[in-house]
Amino acid sequence: MHTLICVTVLVVAQVPADYRDRERHPLAPSLPRLTKDEEKKIDAIIERLIEADTGKIRGDDAKKANDDFNRLGPEAIFNLIDGLNLAANMESSCPAVIIAKKVARVLTTTDDMELLAFAKENIGADVTAKRHLNVLKDLQSIILLRQGALRATPRGMSLAELGKAIAKERGPKLKTYLTEAERRQGPKAVDLLLMGIANPDADIARLSEGLLAKNLQHQSGAELKSLLKHDRKEVRIGAAQAIGARKLRYGAELIGLLQDGDDDVRQAGRGALKQISGGVDHGPERDANSEARLTAIERWRDWWSIQK
Repeated sequence: MHTLICVTVLVVAQVPADYRDRERHPLAPSLPRLTKDEEKKIDAIIERLIEADTGKIRGDDAKKANDDFNRLGPEAIFNLIDGLNLAANMESSCPAVIIAKKVARVLTTTDDMELLAFAKENIGADVTAKRHLNVLKDLQSIILLRQGALRATPRGMSLAELGKAIAKERGPKLKTYLTEAERRQGPKAVDLLLMGIANPDADIARLSEGLLAKNLQHQSGAELKSLLKHDRKEVRIGAAQAIGARKLRYGAELIGLLQDGDDDVRQAGRGALKQISGGVDHGPERDANSEARLTAIERWRDWWSIQK
């Protein structure tokens, strides 16, 4: 395979900012959806990298351009692919190779089949220059190899495929599929784990309960907010606990849980409110009557109005 090399020294990209509480990208659920301003900043960084490696900027400005580029994380992959295609149509060799090396690092480590499909479709799109055909072919080969490796494991399965496997498998294989479902984002992953909880095998049910609690801890904030209204109490409780543990500012939604028909859910909401408030506790106590619950709700609403 042609080797992606360039005289410019690249450093390992730093760990990107925590985007855990962001909405997921519609084309790659493993990545966050960025704001327009964030997209523009990334595009500007890639443009400056190209300017530095084509000699348009030099010295400290060029060094800063390379440093900023090296700090880009996987969330920049869509911009990087656009930048790669732009650079691949240029005569200068280094920018395309540098960007390709960063793209390759993302693609060789991702488990996101949707991202790989997008990259396969778009890398090299509208590139007419022949200078960098080998670089683009290398990336396409990387994608095919990664897709093949993932398809041989549960990680390469779609949520629909996992659902079918969970419905029919038993024993260790079922545990493997449930464990993979735990790694996924969104309400469909939660539904798969609920299938495990409903399994007549007590060991599978217990495993699924633990996996559901773990899954909710890495769901996005927006997803947790919506799961507070889920029809299953286990999900409402787990979502409240995750919100409390991460101190997400969903005061109004948690106060809404205090009106839930299940006392365990009400106590989960109360516990989460205590966490985000730094220890304030307006109740209600477990098994409180309706009047006491209404009093607690009013006190929490007063507290929340002050916080806002």
